[in-house]
Amino acid sequence: MSSFFRPTTAQGAKVPALKAPTQNARTLKTQGKKAISLSLLLGMTPLAGITPAALAAPNQPAQVEPPQADPASAASPAASLQATPVAAAPGVSGTGAAATGASDADKIDLKVTTGTINISQGGTVSVTTSPLSPEFRKKYKLFQFGLVNRGTDYEWSRTGEATQYPLHRGKVDHLRDDGIVHDNPDGSLTFTFEVKKQTIPASPSPALDVVLTYYPAGEREPNADEYEDPRLTARTPLSLTQDPEPDQTTYVYSMPAVDNPWVDTQLTIEGYHILSKQLVEPGSAPAYLMLYEVDPATGKMVGKPVFTHKVRYTDCGEYYCWSFLNNYFSADVTIHAGTLRPGKSYMIGVYSGLFPNPDEEKVPGSLLTDVAPFIPVRSPNSNTEVKDAAPVLRVEPQQMSQYRSDSPQVSPYWEKNTLQVRAVNLPKLAEGHYRFSLQATDASGNLTGQKALEQDIAADRIQSGYTEATLTIPGEALNYQGGYKLVVEKVLPGQGGAADSVQQVVSTDLGLVVNAFEEHEAAKRWYKAQQLPKSESYSSENLTRRDLTVALYMLAGSPKVELPETSPYPDVQPNDPDYAAYIWARQKGITFGWIDGNFHPEARVYNSSAVAFLYRYQRAQGKVPAAKPRPVSSASKKSSLPGGSSERGWNTVLGWHYSFHKESQWAIDQHIWGYVSEQSTYESYALSFIGHTELATMLYRMEHGGSRLR
Repeated sequence: MSSFFRPTTAQGAKVPALKAPTQNARTLKTQGKKAISLSLLLGMTPLAGITPAALAAPNQPAQVEPPQADPASAASPAASLQATPVAAAPGVSGTGAAATGASDADKIDLKVTTGTINISQGGTVSVTTSPLSPEFRKKYKLFQFGLVNRGTDYEWSRTGEATQYPLHRGKVDHLRDDGIVHDNPDGSLTFTFEVKKQTIPASPSPALDVVLTYYPAGEREPNADEYEDPRLTARTPLSLTQDPEPDQTTYVYSMPAVDNPWVDTQLTIEGYHILSKQLVEPGSAPAYLMLYEVDPATGKMVGKPVFTHKVRYTDCGEYYCWSFLNNYFSADVTIHAGTLRPGKSYMIGVYSGLFPNPDEEKVPGSLLTDVAPFIPVRSPNSNTEVKDAAPVLRVEPQQMSQYRSDSPQVSPYWEKNTLQVRAVNLPKLAEGHYRFSLQATDASGNLTGQKALEQDIAADRIQSGYTEATLTIPGEALNYQGGYKLVVEKVLPGQGGAADSVQQVVSTDLGLVVNAFEEHEAAKRWYKAQQLPKSESYSSENLTRRDLTVALYMLAGSPKVELPETSPYPDVQPNDPDYAAYIWARQKGITFGWIDGNFHPEARVYNSSAVAFLYRYQRAQGKVPAAKPRPVSSASKKSSLPGGSSERGWNTVLGWHYSFHKESQWAIDQHIWGYVSEQSTYESYALSFIGHTELATMLYRMEHGGSRLR
C-alpha cells in the first residue's frame, strides 16, 4: 500500500502530502504477513441500480481484452474519460519473467490471460502457469501467490524495509481450497480471482507483478525472518489502466432521486475525490457521511444532521487507516422512512476523523469536507403510494451526551430532553385523535405503565398521514433504570359514558443515559445554579476547608448567626468575610477546627473529611438515618476502603478502622460517595484530596436523595 496520501483541493491544486505514520520495520516484519485478509479482495460486488441521468457518460473507456467489465462502469463520473494505461517500470521485462537461480527445467512461466485490469473499475484477473511436469511437482512445492510492487520480493527484503503488501495473496494450498486455483489437463495451473474497484493504489503510479513462489519439496516451509531463503520466484507484469480522477467532488447514487421518503430507502453512494482537503483528524476513527437540510432562502445548511452513516477508511497501514484509497469510497446505506422531507433540498458531505462536538461548529456543517448537493427528494404522487404502508415513527438523536450517539436517547440528568419527532403513514381517523406518549419500560423492554409525557396531535397537524413535533420532557420526569418508548396512540372516545379506548399505533425505543459522567455534569450545573463557591478548575484538587464550610452554610440558606466579638479560632479574625460561616458550622457541630485550636481555612480537604462534614450537616438537620444492618460474611469484608477491595458498584462495608469510618459508611449507604467503576475509581476511600467536582457530586447526591448509579 502506498506510504503517501496526496489529497487535492476541490479545484484540483495539489496540497502537501500527508505521510503515513512511520513504523518499526523489524516489528512489522512478522506482523505484516497477517495484515491483509484475503477476504478483502475476493467477491467483488458491482454497484447495483442506475445513476442520475446527468452523470451518465456518452463515451465509455476503451475496452481492453478480455477482463470482465463492471456492469456499473457507466455510473462512474470518470467513465466518460479515456482510461489511461499505467507505464511499466523501466528495465522490467514485459511477460514471462521466470525464476532465477534455477535450471530451465525448474522454471515456471506465468501468463496473464485476461489482459489489462482497470483499477478504477476492478475486474477478473486470470493467470496461467506453464505446464508443470510430474517430475517438477515431486521436486518442488508451490508456496505463495500474489500481486506485488513491480520488481520487489513477495514479502520483506533482507534490509528490513517492507515491500508493498501484496494486494492479493495467499498460500497456494489455501487458495486451492478457496477455489482460486484450478488444474488444467496439460499440467498447468490457472489462478482466477476478482479485484474490487479502487483497491489498487493509483498514486504513486502503480506497477504490479504477479508472483508465484515455490521451494524444494524436501525442505521445510520458508520463513521470511531467515537469511537463507530457499524460495524460487516466477513473476510476470500485470498490465494496468485507470480512469482519470474527477477534478471536483462527485457523488454517484444508485438511483436518481428519493421518490418516496415515507418508506425506507436503500441507496448505494459512491464518493469520488473525497477528502481532497487536508484531513481534520487523521487516524483510525471512522469518517462520517452526513446529510444536512438546506435553507432554500440562503442555500446554506441548517440545523442538525438528519442522517449519519459511518464509513471506514480504506487507505491503511500496518496499525491504522487514515484516509480513503484513491480518494474513493462506496457505502450501502438505509435512509429510514421519515428521515427526509419531500420537496426539501439536502447537502451531503464527510466529517473526516472524529465527529465534531455540537459547539465546535459556528455554522452547521462548516467542518464538513467535500460537500456536494444530495439527490432530489420528491413527494409521493398520491396517497395511494403510501396508503398500505405501515406507520413509521422517527426520533432525531439529541446531542447532549459525552459521546455522540446515532440513536435517540433521554436522560434524567439532562435539564430538558428535546426530541424532534416525525410520524408518517398514519391512517385517517373518522373519529378520535392521535397523541404522542413517552412511556417507561423495564429491563426486558416491557411497558411499566408509567408515562412521562402525553401530548395530543391536532388534526390539522396531520397532512397526508405525516406529522412532526418537538417534544420537551424535563429530566426530573424520568426515572433512572429500564428505558423508554415513544408511542403514537390512537384515542377513540368511549360510548355511553365508557372510558376512552387507547390503542398503540407505532412506537420506537429510546435509550436511557444514566452514567457517572452525566451525573457529574448535572452536579456541576446544579452547583453553579446554587451559586456555591466557585472554582477556576473543577478537576483540580484544590478544595479548602473554607470552600466546604461556606458551601454548606450557603446551602442551608445563609442563616443569621449570633457572632462572638472574639473569634474562637486564633487564625480567623471577626472581620473575615466568611466568619459567619465558620461560627455557624461550629454552632451546628459540623466542625470545631483542628486539635491545635485553629480553623485552618486554607487547608485542603480529604475525601473522608468532606463526607464527615456532610454527615454532621445532615445530622444537624435531623436527616441522618439509622445505619443499615448488614450480614457478616467473608464477602462483606471486601471494600475499596483502605485494606480491602471492591467490585464495580457501591461499597458495602469498611475494610478496617479508619478516621471517620462511621461517616464514610453513612456516605456509602446513602450513595453519596463511594461509587466504584472503571470510570470513577477516585471515589474509593484511599486518602486523597478532592476538588470542586467531587464536592459538587457529593452535595448534588445528598440533596437529591443519593446517587441513582448502580
